Amino acid sequence: MTIDWLAFVLVFATALGSAAVIVLCFSTAIRLLALPPRGAAVVGSARDEEMDAVEHDSRPRIATVGATALFVVSAAIALFGLYLIIPAFH
Repeated sequence: MTIDWLAFVLVFATALGSAAVIVLCFSTAIRLLALPPRGAAVVGSARDEEMDAVEHDSRPRIATVGATALFVVSAAIALFGLYLIIPAFH
């Protein structure tokens, strides 16, 4: 019995790279959703009640669209990985 080490390293590198891309996309999307509303004065990293009382301002629309796109990309990569792993889907 011989082990094809090159194929093993290729599978390992692909799995590691795709996991890193999924985590990067998902965490960036969460960060985009955490942007403060426009016009909110943020001093340091502390939040206070004044920031929570903002009614009409919202995060920038491009941040919401970007976050949604990154969530879709991370879900698509995960589903494509499942498609490759599960033979019943082929």
